[in-house]
Amino acid sequence: MPAHSLKRVTKAIIAAALLGALVLAILIVPDYRWRAIVTARKLTGLLSDVSWRDLGDIARPGSGFALRHLAGSGNPYATIQNPHTSAADRSRGRELFAQNCVKCHGPLARGGFAPALIGRAFIHGDSDWAVYRTITRGVPGTAMVGGLIDRRDTWRVIAYLRDLRETRGARRADISEQVNATVGPAPDATAARLLQSSSEVGEWLLPTGGYDGQRFSRDTQLNVGNVSGLAVQWIHQFATTSAPNESVPVVSGNYLYVSLPPATVYALDARSGAEVWHYTRAIPSDFHVCCLATTRGVAVLGQRVYFGTLDAHLVALDASSGRVLWDQAVADYKIGYSITAAPLPVGDLVITGIAGSEFPIRGFISAYDAATGALRWRFRTVPEPGEKGSETWGRDSWKTGGAATWGIGAYDPALGLLYWGVASAAPDFDASLRPGDNLYANCLLALDVRTGKLVWYFQFLPGDDHDWDSTQTPSLIDVQENGHVAPLVAVANRGGFFYVLDRRTGRFIRAAPFAKQTWAAGLTASGRPIRMPKSSPSAQGTFLYPSVNGATNWWPSSYSPSTGLYYVNVEDGGGLFFTKKDPGAKPGRMYIAGTTAYGDSFSDLVKAIDPLTATVRWERRNSTVTSAPRGGLLATAGGLLFGSDGPQLYALEASTGRQLWSFNAGGHISAPPMTFRIGGQQLIAVVAGQDLITLALPPIASSKR
Repeated sequence: MPAHSLKRVTKAIIAAALLGALVLAILIVPDYRWRAIVTARKLTGLLSDVSWRDLGDIARPGSGFALRHLAGSGNPYATIQNPHTSAADRSRGRELFAQNCVKCHGPLARGGFAPALIGRAFIHGDSDWAVYRTITRGVPGTAMVGGLIDRRDTWRVIAYLRDLRETRGARRADISEQVNATVGPAPDATAARLLQSSSEVGEWLLPTGGYDGQRFSRDTQLNVGNVSGLAVQWIHQFATTSAPNESVPVVSGNYLYVSLPPATVYALDARSGAEVWHYTRAIPSDFHVCCLATTRGVAVLGQRVYFGTLDAHLVALDASSGRVLWDQAVADYKIGYSITAAPLPVGDLVITGIAGSEFPIRGFISAYDAATGALRWRFRTVPEPGEKGSETWGRDSWKTGGAATWGIGAYDPALGLLYWGVASAAPDFDASLRPGDNLYANCLLALDVRTGKLVWYFQFLPGDDHDWDSTQTPSLIDVQENGHVAPLVAVANRGGFFYVLDRRTGRFIRAAPFAKQTWAAGLTASGRPIRMPKSSPSAQGTFLYPSVNGATNWWPSSYSPSTGLYYVNVEDGGGLFFTKKDPGAKPGRMYIAGTTAYGDSFSDLVKAIDPLTATVRWERRNSTVTSAPRGGLLATAGGLLFGSDGPQLYALEASTGRQLWSFNAGGHISAPPMTFRIGGQQLIAVVAGQDLITLALPPIASSKR
């Protein structure tokens, strides 16, 4: 064999031997195996929150980082832990903090020009990896500049901050133990108790007060005669968040549970507002939401608290301690799925919708086993070819049809039916890209709660091209119709019509506009809209009432059996609707085929509608006119309607709309009010800005115990 050929063969043998040794090392040596898997994840795009430079730091031999769990889950926020926590590391971290951070965050990180770093949840996440990313990359739009500290030294600063927080936490733990000793274990919020939630006085066990979605309290302690005496009972101040807090608390026994964006749940002593526990879930930074990274509440069942996350997980916590019991991925957040609403517990199920219609997703409603988190059933709101309704989707548009379910539903135990609203189809604004009625987008669905099978549907807006999501929570009402009690479902739709349906069959009964609308000439006898000519978005812009916000939005409405009236927040205003070039459906990218612009003026109102005639009985114009999120409404048997007007919490006479009382909460109210009793005293609670405020009558003024 020629010498040069022999050299090539020798080199090949050596290369093969080295490769074999490397493969053998990966197979035999765990550390090498985890590094190989993590590197493979990065190469295939499954580790987007870890840069190659970061990976080089944590995966190098001797770095101290354990990569086994990162290799398994691919979630750096939940798995990467700081190895540099020795006394020497913390001492070096203290020096670095003094040199680089103290001028903004203050001595001992207690705050100064920049926020305090102790005694509060970090806005961008509390995990080691979340803090590391914040320090190394900075926060765009703020004075927080990344890269001031060596990347390896950053871990020592984190160790120092953890030491500060733990020292303060030990002091807080003493207080927490005292609170726990007085509040006791969380009571068992049984399925039977949830069934009675709307008829019982005292607790608010469900996000809407009861399964009927009415947001009505039978408590009469606060009433037309004494509501003017309402005064602050206690206030709990949360950390500042970048998104408005739209959460409504739920109360079980002495525990009040409320969520804080983007991913924190608090348990407070409902008697005093003192913190019992809080839990913050680490979420990846590349989650996708169309609008606001908000959260709208939690649910309780048994001795568990449930909440959805912006990265599309459903989480169960122990109600007494906040300990995680299970964490279930509902969908792939990287495609565009998220969860912003509270789930709905029914029997042994926890039911959740999904957000993301502005992305190329397919919507659904899912039910999970309350004890284990296992999926029990799923209803797809965009049918596949061959399924009923698939003929209403032209081309292959069903694959990315949107139709999210980002609100919360209602439930009729007697019929065993779950009622849930569905958002618009994707892409918004150009229906020619998805020809047809697009079932079950813009529908109210009635599902068998045991199986998730469709029983009936009613489509408000076939082939909607204005982004008027039909996700409003319906009210299940019983009224006298033609001499007998009729089981009905009532809902004000974003398109500007108020609808009344038979909740057994979905039969259309009546509807009428409750706000100015110029897109429909009316409705057919079956409730289908009769579109006006040239009412679709166009390249040059089409001006219509209502605007893209709709005549109403997610803002929770209310129904009072005492007055027989349905109450709704209304936005009276028009806007321009434009089409634009097909953006193409790409996972994780917004899928919108148009844009909008608001008109020059609009009005914010509260209106009371009579379901027997679908006519407006009275209206109240708000003094604060803003496009900021609106809070919801709460009706009570005391003849009251509570709502908000910017930072003002008010009480109206429910029968007439006459204002009886108001209170400046000091922060914009984006959340609905609720009510509960503690020690025989009725309280009103609402989240305003970053504060949870409760109000009650002074003891002497209380008229009924």
